[in-house]
Amino acid sequence: MGRLHCPPKLWSSQSTLDTNRMMPWDNGSAMKRLAACLGLLSLVMFSGNLDAAEAAAEVGSQAAESISMTPIWMVLAGIVSVLAMIIGLKLNAFLALIISALFVSLLVGFQSGADAGSRMEAVVSAFGDSAGGVGIVIAMAAIIGKCMLDSGSADRIVRTAVGVTGEKKASLGLMVSGFILAVPVFFDTVFYLLVPLARSLHKRTQSNYLRYLMAIATGGAITHTLVPPTPGPLLVSAILGVDIGMMMAVGAAVAIPSAILGLVFSIIVDKKMPVPMRPLGANEDKHEPLAEEQLPSLWASMLPVILPVALIGAGTLATTLADKEDRAAITAADIESFELLSEKFTDASAMSPAGRLVGSSKLTDEQRETLKTPPTSPEQEALFVEAMNDALLDPNFYDADAFDDVDIPEVSSKLMAANQLRMKPVDRRRMNRALLDAAYPELLAAHRWDSSMRKTANSLGLWSNPNFALLLAALSAILTFKIVRQLSWREVGVDVEESLMSGGVIILITAAGGAFGAMLSATEIADTIQQFFEGREAAGLAILLLAWSISAVLKVAQGSSTVAMIIGAGMMAAILGGQQPPFHLVYVATAVGSGSLMGSWMNDSGFWVFTKMGGLTESESLRSWTPLLATLSIGGLVTTIILSQVIPMAS
Repeated sequence: MGRLHCPPKLWSSQSTLDTNRMMPWDNGSAMKRLAACLGLLSLVMFSGNLDAAEAAAEVGSQAAESISMTPIWMVLAGIVSVLAMIIGLKLNAFLALIISALFVSLLVGFQSGADAGSRMEAVVSAFGDSAGGVGIVIAMAAIIGKCMLDSGSADRIVRTAVGVTGEKKASLGLMVSGFILAVPVFFDTVFYLLVPLARSLHKRTQSNYLRYLMAIATGGAITHTLVPPTPGPLLVSAILGVDIGMMMAVGAAVAIPSAILGLVFSIIVDKKMPVPMRPLGANEDKHEPLAEEQLPSLWASMLPVILPVALIGAGTLATTLADKEDRAAITAADIESFELLSEKFTDASAMSPAGRLVGSSKLTDEQRETLKTPPTSPEQEALFVEAMNDALLDPNFYDADAFDDVDIPEVSSKLMAANQLRMKPVDRRRMNRALLDAAYPELLAAHRWDSSMRKTANSLGLWSNPNFALLLAALSAILTFKIVRQLSWREVGVDVEESLMSGGVIILITAAGGAFGAMLSATEIADTIQQFFEGREAAGLAILLLAWSISAVLKVAQGSSTVAMIIGAGMMAAILGGQQPPFHLVYVATAVGSGSLMGSWMNDSGFWVFTKMGGLTESESLRSWTPLLATLSIGGLVTTIILSQVIPMAS
């Protein structure tokens, strides 16, 4: 079984908020009683016996004393704010999200002592980061969608699919398409590409529009959180030490029944709450429908969908294979002298590169002694190397004082400036290995990162970039539209401009939702959740319930499934320590992934993609998208529990 890796920085209980600057709600006895009750409930749930009640009450009382309720109140204030403005006042979603983001940001500023101007800048920065991540993709998707609809490409694909499956099973086809495409491609991109098919299918059947949208969402969302190589499940498997092949196999096994359950739920919701297909922009239906013989060929019609999936998938596969080589990992052959290196570790001060490595929180006391003892056999050399590689996964390895006399390699500087939370273990090890190589060139041979597979992955960097892949897909859709409709470039330009106008609104709302979610994260609600679960113990099925609960609470609080999975997996690694549950750790990983689907609402970019690309109102999405993902989440948990008992695969 692989070693559990848990970045300690992710669940540090330290907070940058000024605890001396108390909010009016900090000392409420009611909130302390609530915390105690939560502690009681959670421990009874996770221990499964009544004898835990007394211990739970004590833990809950301690939680009430040690956990600040300020982040919880700030998150609740943000939730009430955005819901009141969108649902109560019927305010435009963009304005409501930006105002709510600023409101929460100012609360954070008041608590931390930051000035109001800097808190406004924080909102602007978060908005820019979110817009930068989705802007081009959404714009290209809007062009692709309109061109596929107006050129008859979507109609051709739908006619072909219905001819194979029949109209009654069309939603199953959409769900399967989303399920498969979301394995190598982000959910958002898959939804953008398949929405035109849902709209074309509705024009043909004149019914079941919501079912078609939910079918796409079902397939895309479940694999996005359970099946690598998408970032969330990939990082979860790395943190918990689960082989990526095992994660893919069991993740798919958990996802399939959950997706079927989601499809059944979609049918039920569509019957109880039918939603009309609304135009996404002005003049959407200005082109007359084409006769079947005028439609483009199937291959030309599918090119805007197949092309980006193939390009992104190829890049993802190449990168995954290159990462699996883990060229930054130290081997015995890389060490010039075990004796001199061991001596360096023994004599190192805490504020030296060797001291930082041997003092890493990633290492056990036994591993530290291993590094200070020269190995005398191949087996001992293997343990020595393993300890070094474990330490190289420490996110806190670098310290400016410790590396004061070392020329920091360019690759390390770039990686240290990147998002540490979402960094893959292979990249973190490369970052720290380059630092160690620079510090002790006489003791370690410099690692060679650029293998043939890595060069292949790098050569696909442009082509597999979602922005570039969607740009090529948009150009192919435009060309097909121009040829089929026999339009001039000026006329094509008018249609493209109309699609971009509707896409621009979606970009603004999605980016505003990202800014709102970022401000909720700035309250440090994740730290509060981590503190509440800190010190919890679980055994058997309670481990899976705890993993699911932590991820679900994190998802509701800050909106990002990927962040919920990364932090949730890290917390479970810390809770489990070195103990082996009575089933394979892959089930802990799928429980975390399933939990990250629970409670998707207005702080989740996926909510806004589904709402605006589908032409739904916020209220309709809260009654369809949100319970759909909750159904998938619970279905994933139940399937995980069943599989862990039927096929435990315990070492």
